[in-house]
Amino acid sequence: MAERLALRGHEVTWWNSTVNHQRKEQRASTTSIADRPEGYKLVLLYGRLYPKNVSFGRIVSQIQNAREFARLAPTLPCPDIILCGYPPIELAEAAVRFAVSQNIPIAIDFRDMWPDIIADHTSGLTRLAAIPALAYWNRSLRYTVRNATAVLGVTDGFVDWALQRGSRRRGPLDRAFHLAINPTPPAKSDIRDAERFWDEMGIASSSDHIIGCFAGTLSHRLDLKTLVQGAVQLPVAEKQRAKLVICGKGDQDEELRRLGRNEKHIVFAGWRTAAEIHVLLRRCHYGIVPYFSTADFVVHYPNKVGEYLGAGLPIMTGLTGLVRSLLEMRGLGYFYSEGDETSVAKCLQLISADRLSFGMKKQKALEVYKELFDPERIYDSFCLHLEHIAATASPQKDVASHRPMAL
Repeated sequence: MAERLALRGHEVTWWNSTVNHQRKEQRASTTSIADRPEGYKLVLLYGRLYPKNVSFGRIVSQIQNAREFARLAPTLPCPDIILCGYPPIELAEAAVRFAVSQNIPIAIDFRDMWPDIIADHTSGLTRLAAIPALAYWNRSLRYTVRNATAVLGVTDGFVDWALQRGSRRRGPLDRAFHLAINPTPPAKSDIRDAERFWDEMGIASSSDHIIGCFAGTLSHRLDLKTLVQGAVQLPVAEKQRAKLVICGKGDQDEELRRLGRNEKHIVFAGWRTAAEIHVLLRRCHYGIVPYFSTADFVVHYPNKVGEYLGAGLPIMTGLTGLVRSLLEMRGLGYFYSEGDETSVAKCLQLISADRLSFGMKKQKALEVYKELFDPERIYDSFCLHLEHIAATASPQKDVASHRPMAL
């Protein structure tokens, strides 16, 4: 979005945390500002490094981000519009408070159902101890929704959820934009290096293996344990025909490796570069969406859906809701029962037996991708909507002179 808005002639400031959430690394040791060669300004807000996705340390880090934003934003040129991703809760509220104080239109883009999913993952004494924090976050969410100029979301379900939580009716500026993967392909030199990497790993496009993959954060929000246990259950003959590639790091990394340590057909590739994932997807026959069917994911198209379809891959999943409905309707899904390793094993065998249909499904997948997840269409539409919000909120201004601030 920052790049697209800059290409459209806007002055863009992208605010982010110093913490790289996926890699658990610091991008910078203090709050810093830099001009990017892509044509926008990047502000990194200091937050402490935290070891786990669900942790007190992460909450503290997000509070630090919000405080740094509140401190720094008034010292910089005032923008004409703000786009803010949600979560984190704390930064979204800080951005709305700043926007209200300066009479700036602000669009909040809902990508996760916080704090609801936090409450769903606590129980017993932990849930009791979390009551004050949940009460605070719920108040923050209501304030954010009620005072936002526009409520956006990755699906209509997310928009409706946010509006309901803020006791607000849907208006003409409230709408959904599906997640879309950056369409810029990796550099040719990076692709060559990635080709060599996967060749050395034994994941070759010329092999007779049926190759499936998942690439992402290995968090406890994913049903990856069932996936690995199901792959372990496969008959010997099926194991010889299959390759299951799991890329990424996260809270489940060690346990998953232990479960699959004696299985040559299960490959744990660790955290891989964008070019390596690009090449891997084009060597695979199917992608895996192993999310639990929680309230947020059943009304969601996780970014893996568009990523796999864009590579021409059908999808194996235990997820219900929007994803399953889409895949069933388009004939692009292989389904198993969530939490059932025997069901996973049967699903993997079904995929192996279905290999003659991969070519036809590739074409179907690309068609669905162009229809629903094409970044060229989505990003352009998103930019036009932000320009419309800015013009609606400040009709006396020339839209071409607007300087969206992307968060």
